[in-house]
Amino acid sequence: MTAAEFGATAWGRAWLRTIESTAASAPNALLPEARRLARGGAVNVTGVSAGRVCAEVAARQKSHAVTIEVPRWDDAALARVGEVLGAAGLGDAGASGDLPDAPVAELQGAGIAVAATPAECGATCACTSRRTPCLHHLATVYALVQLIDEEPALAVRLRSDDSVGSAGPGSLEPSDWITLSEVDPASFYG
Repeated sequence: MTAAEFGATAWGRAWLRTIESTAASAPNALLPEARRLARGGAVNVTGVSAGRVCAEVAARQKSHAVTIEVPRWDDAALARVGEVLGAAGLGDAGASGDLPDAPVAELQGAGIAVAATPAECGATCACTSRRTPCLHHLATVYALVQLIDEEPALAVRLRSDDSVGSAGPGSLEPSDWITLSEVDPASFYG
């Protein structure tokens, strides 16, 4: 059995289900192409911050800038998320970037949506498609799912305010990473 390409974690699956809903009356014909774009590296997520995902999607020899505005949790939901993560011994959700799957079920049981549906999000794309969501929006969500699978705390930061466990607005790096330019080779190899 192979590992899931998209939605390997419960956090990523929550976002994946917003576009691959089993309740849909008919399959969305854009989904296979959107998956292909995300899988093939045609989606470059340029920033993920509280309430916003920005990406460049290269499709059909054009580049499309996509911005998705994600609704943030209200104060009550944010407090409950903090309680659930705290009870699981996770404290600051963004410290390591990794979160177990169990809190997702607990949050959903409390009526708190981990992910936002395309209808709840505001999206801008420069394409001329009349479909909502467009191919580029869907491809960006697939790329976001992959990022969330790699760093589940990103799902919490995306729906939280700017102060919750972020290495900085738009940062995709765990807070304990340093850039190579910060390492002095002379002292490192000593």
